[in-house]
Amino acid sequence: MVKFKSKKMRLTLLMILAMITWGLSWTNAKILGNYGDAPLMMFWRFFIATISFAPIVWLKKESFKISKEALHFIILNSIFMTSYNFFYFKGTQVGLAGEGGVLVTTLNPILTTLFSALFFGGILLRKDIVGLMLGFFGGACILKIWDLNLDLLFQSGNFHFIMASLSWVSVTILTSRSKSVIPFIPYSFWCFALSAIFSLFIAVNEPLLDVFQFDWIFWLNMMCLAVAAMAFGTSVYFQASVELGAKKASAYIFTVPLTAMGFAMYYLGEPLMITTLIGGTLGVAAVYLINK
Repeated sequence: MVKFKSKKMRLTLLMILAMITWGLSWTNAKILGNYGDAPLMMFWRFFIATISFAPIVWLKKESFKISKEALHFIILNSIFMTSYNFFYFKGTQVGLAGEGGVLVTTLNPILTTLFSALFFGGILLRKDIVGLMLGFFGGACILKIWDLNLDLLFQSGNFHFIMASLSWVSVTILTSRSKSVIPFIPYSFWCFALSAIFSLFIAVNEPLLDVFQFDWIFWLNMMCLAVAAMAFGTSVYFQASVELGAKKASAYIFTVPLTAMGFAMYYLGEPLMITTLIGGTLGVAAVYLINK
């Protein structure tokens, strides 16, 4: 019992650290958007994450071998991870990093709960339904649904943020269901590696080697994204999805909106809009209700 509590406490601390790196990652992505387009940034993020994570697989004495069944999960998850990163970089390039961080990270656990109930037999209690309603009201507030038109949806980056959230919901659910066929450490490694290959195909016309001419600001932000937020943060999230389940793991994301907005305000000078504040608060309340 003591060992179980200690393991749970360790995972909780790791998840909090991981979520801080995710909050900072929205600012990192916005800064990197000044150096190149989404496909270029995606490839190098996945490539560096794969290289940095490989020693962890070896140190943990995990096997790099995977079964055919595990490969199906890895391929599907890598497609959605690549999709998420494309929309994530595109959204921060044209929109506000803080707003994107609040919108995506409040929508993720809400949509995960909804999709799990609709497609995988999850049970929705009354509090869950109230939470979902609050969450969607919060998302509508951040999107300024009353002013919404197709041009504004794309120009603000909000279309990309919505697509990023839908992609990440798929990542969360797939990862939680992969636990019966593959341990999370080799699963993380192969998802990063395959996503790097998928990104390479998308970035085939990008000047891939130009990154070696970029300054230290580029490399600092890229390392934060690839090593801290992805190799560390995403693999810890995968572990939590496996050990706690998709719904509980996604609940930790409610800590990200505050840090995402805080980092964006401090480093990028982005304003805190009242619609984002109200929408984010409703989203956090929704996630709390769903996971209470």
